[in-house]
Amino acid sequence: MAYPLDSRALYIFVTAAQSESFSKAAKSLHMSQPAISRTIQSLEEELGCRLFDREGKNPLLTPIGREFLANAKEILAGMEKARIDIENLKREGPKKIVFATSSLSCQYFIPQLYREFQESFPDCLFAIEPADSPLALELVEEKKVDFAITLKPLSYKEGLVMVELFQDDLLFLVSSLHPWTRKKEIPKKEIEQAHYFIKSRNNTTFHILQKSLAQASLYPKSFIELAETAAIKEMSKMGLGIGVLPSWVVKDELKKGKLVSLPLVPEPITRKWVFAYKIGRKLSLLENTFLELCKTILPKKMG
Repeated sequence: MAYPLDSRALYIFVTAAQSESFSKAAKSLHMSQPAISRTIQSLEEELGCRLFDREGKNPLLTPIGREFLANAKEILAGMEKARIDIENLKREGPKKIVFATSSLSCQYFIPQLYREFQESFPDCLFAIEPADSPLALELVEEKKVDFAITLKPLSYKEGLVMVELFQDDLLFLVSSLHPWTRKKEIPKKEIEQAHYFIKSRNNTTFHILQKSLAQASLYPKSFIELAETAAIKEMSKMGLGIGVLPSWVVKDELKKGKLVSLPLVPEPITRKWVFAYKIGRKLSLLENTFLELCKTILPKKMG
């Protein structure tokens, strides 16, 4: 795996290139000339190519060196901008991020994101608007929140940028004592006559569920809405029906054998989670940092 280039080495390279002299660069940076030479040599070894032609009196950039100089300047300029942005944030005092996400997110993965984010920005405040998709996306469109961490809808949403974070699967859950657990094949009639416990008929999860069932030519009629996830789990454990929940919500129950997942449709029912914000809106440093945390942490935690 290639590691990021050392910013100090880049700065020394740029100074040497602009000075057209290792001795002048050494004087400018208050370093010895051998130290400058060693740093440049290490950088060349890391890149696997020569950056300077050292045959003449003064070192001259090779064609690759000239190309790399432009890249190095751009990297250093970006790092300097980030430093200035952070200093400005410190001077401006507390900031607030306002976003929409589901109650399940608040319970299962927002706390870890918040803890990690607070390490970098301890004075930043969170304001969370509990909302499932598509309501969460409507709040973004109406500028009532800065962004949403929510499910990608089945139909395209104009005016929004959606950065995919991770995918999960919906499971059909029953008690370990449910009669279906002892059947090799469950008749279509039984599947369609069963009671299904869901959180709501008015969210993206239900639309995805319906589409998957229809693709398997299954058309259940009885969907019972239960606002609390715990209620769905308990009703399923008692053998009163089929719970429909994402896999990461029932990891412990599946591991302990309290619930069993049944493949009632041929293909996994996959949902996509996104970070959504309005097109044309420039994310702040705080928001970009939070987005990068989401992209780093959530695929590992929810996978």
